Amino acid sequence: MNEKTLIILPTLNEIINIKILFKRFKKTNLNLNFLFIDDNSIDGTREYIHFLKKKEKNVNFIFNKRRKGIGRAHRDGLAWAYKKKFAYVITMDSDLAHHPKYILQVLKKKNTAHIILGSRYMKQNSTPGWSKFRIFLSKSAHFFFKIIYKSNLDSTNAFRLYNLKLINSNFLKDLKYDDYEFFFTSIVILKKRGYTIKQIPMIIFGRSHGGSKMLMKHIFKSVSTMFLFYFKSKII
Repeated sequence: MNEKTLIILPTLNEIINIKILFKRFKKTNLNLNFLFIDDNSIDGTREYIHFLKKKEKNVNFIFNKRRKGIGRAHRDGLAWAYKKKFAYVITMDSDLAHHPKYILQVLKKKNTAHIILGSRYMKQNSTPGWSKFRIFLSKSAHFFFKIIYKSNLDSTNAFRLYNLKLINSNFLKDLKYDDYEFFFTSIVILKKRGYTIKQIPMIIFGRSHGGSKMLMKHIFKSVSTMFLFYFKSKII
């Protein structure tokens, strides 16, 4: 199997951020492949991805005609990675929340677990630049996940490494959610199937450019799903 690593990057109007982010990727000196999944950006993001594709043979993209959701982007990206026979996938945000320096850290541990998460809860002061409201939402989600699912994993963080060599692609069939619920439901499903999940501490930065893509409807949907999925997961 191909041992190369794929970085999955969902985008929605992130032109400034992905310019900065790709420069940071180059500084890692790692042999990485990239898959941008864009939800119909209108700020020049798509044009810049086209520009990168012409310069870098390891850049790929999926352009959606409408907003399909960040969870759908992760699902489609993982399915694409399986199809192309990548051994490892790292998913991360495109808004500079996740620094590429953590890629090397999870790659060093790539064969110690099936999934490795970045966690903002293993050390203090791990969310610089966050608003009080965002911190409240994050801690609330983590608290309820811990109580309901009896797990201390940072289940809502998008920074993850998947060892596709060891994870059967069939788990994607159980992932029906297209928005932010994807993150914690995928953890529940993977744990239920017996896959090992480890964490590394990381700092997740607040957004510097552009606006948040999370809407109030996403918040309400995620909260309700966290409770409802507990009962659904009993029969998966």
